[in-house]
Amino acid sequence: MEIITKNPEETKKIGRTLAKYVKPGDVILLYGALGTGKTTLIQGLAEGLEVNPDIYVTSPTFAIVNLYEGKIPILHLDLYRLESEDIEELGLWEYVSNSVIVIEWADRLSRIYWEDFLEIHMDYLNRQGRVISFVGYGEWSELLKALGKDEELALLL
Repeated sequence: MEIITKNPEETKKIGRTLAKYVKPGDVILLYGALGTGKTTLIQGLAEGLEVNPDIYVTSPTFAIVNLYEGKIPILHLDLYRLESEDIEELGLWEYVSNSVIVIEWADRLSRIYWEDFLEIHMDYLNRQGRVISFVGYGEWSELLKALGKDEELALLL
């Protein structure tokens, strides 16, 4: 599935809509260059999962991990500054059961630890616009069909 957004608010809308489909244990891998909207999408996901609006969702580039409490906790990782051997030591697989794990710079992973996960690829279309592509694995291949029919996203498809 591919969606073209014209501005950051539409990218957030995708995140808010995605929140309707995630559950504890889900893993979302984000790919894209600096500034393509990865964190903006996560901000929308946090809104959809009712994270306290007073908490500013930002990329944990230096902290590496941020935890946002909401209907479902979001474990937000940024692997930009890590090498693959450092990532192995994080023990990502230990946190899957009770949170949604969202990983920015997922291309830094030396291997994928999960069978069911969602990949989101974000590319520049122009200064404000983005091309956002989704690939689902395991049960996410079916969930993508439902997401593609969601009336919240209908105008963007």
